[in-house]
Amino acid sequence: MQRRVVLVGMAAHAAAMPAWAQSNWRQVAVPLYGPQDFVKGFLQGHALPRARAWQAACTALVRVLDGGTGSVEEARTAWKTATLAWAALSSVATGPLVTRRSARRVDFQPVRTPLVLRAIDGAPSGEAAMDRVGSAAKGLGALEWLLWAPAAPRNDAARAFATEAARDLQREANAVAEAFAAGAEREMDDEAVVAAFGEILNQWIGGLEQLRLQRLVRPVEEARARGAKAPLALRPWAGIDAEERAARWQALQAAAVFAGQAAPPRSQGQLVPIETYLRGRGRNTLADQLNAAMGQAGRGVRGAADNRPATMARAAQQLGQAKHLAEAEVAPALEVRVGFSDADGD
Repeated sequence: MQRRVVLVGMAAHAAAMPAWAQSNWRQVAVPLYGPQDFVKGFLQGHALPRARAWQAACTALVRVLDGGTGSVEEARTAWKTATLAWAALSSVATGPLVTRRSARRVDFQPVRTPLVLRAIDGAPSGEAAMDRVGSAAKGLGALEWLLWAPAAPRNDAARAFATEAARDLQREANAVAEAFAAGAEREMDDEAVVAAFGEILNQWIGGLEQLRLQRLVRPVEEARARGAKAPLALRPWAGIDAEERAARWQALQAAAVFAGQAAPPRSQGQLVPIETYLRGRGRNTLADQLNAAMGQAGRGVRGAADNRPATMARAAQQLGQAKHLAEAEVAPALEVRVGFSDADGD
């Protein structure tokens, strides 16, 4: 599937002249941000901290699994922390997450358990050997099966493979964190800034759609097609679907809605949410609409924590409304053309 096609009008964003806005924008003055403030703020204040959190979680997972000294419960807790950190980071898939095709490396779904068993028998050791193990037999899905599934082997070979799979995740997390750190410090020309601005907004919209379609709509539809009452679980052994949706939602919300009082200063690398960026350009009505749509969608996602078809369908509808507003109103207001992303389609 294609990445979102990014076409952004340069004229409206090239200059950043003094103007003011934020959550208490009626009382306190805030600068008018330019695309460079948005891009730098997203990289340094949103993507990089989440990349480092995922890196730290993967390191902790390796530490628990290495040598078999940690208990199963400790390993499960470490896996859950790493998985939720990955969900928060990948909710807006930009930069190295796209160029490295990290989602396929990290979280291929569904896991192919016969391939996991074959990989265990092969006893891979080291980076080169794990590179030859297919994505469907490693990553978060394979580790989930190994840590929870009653049918998974509990022998030394399985534990050794689990450790190698965790190290494989750690290598990817290290590479992603290093790439985001380098990108956050890199100087960009105007053309690169505008392209990055459009990519971030497009991939944020794509993140809304991925949460809606892949994690709310399809589990219900596939269960119905199979004649099952409960939605199909994407994490069938660990049972953290609702927590994972919440982690994704919190990251999407943070990128969109300003939660503080004093707006971030320009050119300081602090996250400038989409709402705040709109207010800086005098689009307060649209910013209010975005704030309201995200608030409603957030209530829907929280309400779907019970994993019932009705609440999941309601959350999907509310997410769809937020996505429609972003595509139909927010993107045109910022002169960003919405295209295709990895979140669209099958």
